[in-house]
Amino acid sequence: MNDKPKLLDVRIYGDAILGKIAKPVETFDDELRSFVRDMVYTMYQRDGVGLAAPQVGQSVRIFVMDTQWSKEEGKPNPTVLINPELLSGEGDYEIEEGCISVPGIYARVKRFNKISYSYLDLDKKRHEAEAEGYDAVVFQHEFDHLNGVLFVDRLSKLPLLKIKRKLKALQSTAENGVNIRSEIYGKQVSSKE
Repeated sequence: MNDKPKLLDVRIYGDAILGKIAKPVETFDDELRSFVRDMVYTMYQRDGVGLAAPQVGQSVRIFVMDTQWSKEEGKPNPTVLINPELLSGEGDYEIEEGCISVPGIYARVKRFNKISYSYLDLDKKRHEAEAEGYDAVVFQHEFDHLNGVLFVDRLSKLPLLKIKRKLKALQSTAENGVNIRSEIYGKQVSSKE
């Protein structure tokens, strides 16, 4: 196994893989550990609190998250969730969401306020947990990626109309259904609003 994690290319809105339902992970080996390590590294380098495998071009049911991390604090404590399942959800929680696969675009999304879920870790051990508020939102956001759903897919008509030009600008940069645009991080997507 390579000692140094690598920065993975992040797929951007318009990439076909972001709309697919990911397949369950069946093989737990060193290759999986290496991939997860690269995912965690990429999440932190892109200043994210979550990252799903389809966002880096692998259509498998894995995501990583660290809702307490920030660049200022710099104390990583990632959770690796393999083949996660959303067991229950209740209440409403609405917050402005963004996504490293939809750079420069933010919108308010309604989600469950409290959830229970299960997942496997890298040792194939099953865990059950609960989350509330922001932590629940991050789980749901990343879980959606495994089902081919982006946060913009959850918007009602009016909020979607407000960002339509920006989405078209992102989508227009895809080539043959693939959209890897690392150079746009930190930049606003051009649009004439």
